[in-house]
Amino acid sequence: MRWTGPFLIVLALLSLGCARRDWISETLTLVDVTGTWEGPFGFVGAYGAKLGGEQTIRLILKQSGAKVKGEVQGLDGASMASIEGTVNGDVFSWQMIGPFTKVGFERNPAIRSYSGETPVNGDEMQGVANGYFCPCTFVLRRVGTQPIKEKQQM
Repeated sequence: MRWTGPFLIVLALLSLGCARRDWISETLTLVDVTGTWEGPFGFVGAYGAKLGGEQTIRLILKQSGAKVKGEVQGLDGASMASIEGTVNGDVFSWQMIGPFTKVGFERNPAIRSYSGETPVNGDEMQGVANGYFCPCTFVLRRVGTQPIKEKQQM
């Protein structure tokens, strides 16, 4: 009977290590967003009015584990911004930062930031972005599986 008390204390302390959330579901990556994605990005203005339609954009993404990096381009291939994010399950959380020279009616664009979270369904992402003149809707489809090219080190 003397050993029962210390045994229960040791058992309670050992069980504390088991009382944590499931780490597998936190790190589970079900989709790969690597590749080229294109589609319309619809901007809104004051009171929800459309700003002259939509801007078609291209995302060139490379995924490594859950982390994603890439570039945002216009259809002419001109770089508009950088994009970074993470994939958790089938959800892509991202943030784009850049001057967005092709967006809106600005002659001297400032650095803008857009962010969002979107489910990835095969070769399609559809969602809402937050940022300048937003919320903005978008529908992007994967048009290629080649990732962004690594910049060569000199």
